[in-house]
Amino acid sequence: MIKCLVVDDEPLAREAIITYIGKMPDLALVGECENAIQAMSILRENHIDLIFLDIEMPEIDGISFLKHVKNSPGVIFTTAYRNYAVEAFDLDVTDYLLKPISFDRFVIAINKFYERRNSTVSQNETNKANRNFINIKANRKTYKIDIEKIDYIESLKDYVKIICADESIIAYDSLSNLEDILKQFGFIRIHNSFLVATDKIKSFNSESVFLEEKELPISRTYKKYVLSQLER
Repeated sequence: MIKCLVVDDEPLAREAIITYIGKMPDLALVGECENAIQAMSILRENHIDLIFLDIEMPEIDGISFLKHVKNSPGVIFTTAYRNYAVEAFDLDVTDYLLKPISFDRFVIAINKFYERRNSTVSQNETNKANRNFINIKANRKTYKIDIEKIDYIESLKDYVKIICADESIIAYDSLSNLEDILKQFGFIRIHNSFLVATDKIKSFNSESVFLEEKELPISRTYKKYVLSQLER
């Protein structure tokens, strides 16, 4: 499922995009909001694959917002103005939709997103074959951590605790950042506080996943996505 966020200060514009999302079986709406401040909050607490982002919004416009998003997901700009196109594509967005947006044009944008994602997945597979560790800075050192040894990662506010088979390391980092790095290696977010290696999950139910000697909760926010991935 492609997890989507709609950001637009116009209720009717949001409603139109949400209706189109509902027509696409592989798209799932995670949230909608009317300004960039609300969008930042949603991005901190949820994994988002694709943002439908209006440009002209109060306080912080869409382009300024995108420039400050670290490891941004795919972005499709939605706007009533043509004059932002060059600047938008300089930000490497997936597409630029002019309002009013037809469903046919919406589908074309989604196909562009799939093409780009498939290309990225192919590159990630190449990277995965050539790289089996991550560098983590902690205690004034840089640790080379074997990805295959990581069982799960726990968020501790501004820090993360990386639990491996033979050690645990606390580092100044975010769970969202590590999720972006590790999702290509089979890690899945099951909770705002937990990122888990799927190959270390021995069993699961609708409430928890069970590792060798650890039970971790699945939050309501992630339940549908987690179960869809684990039940494949």
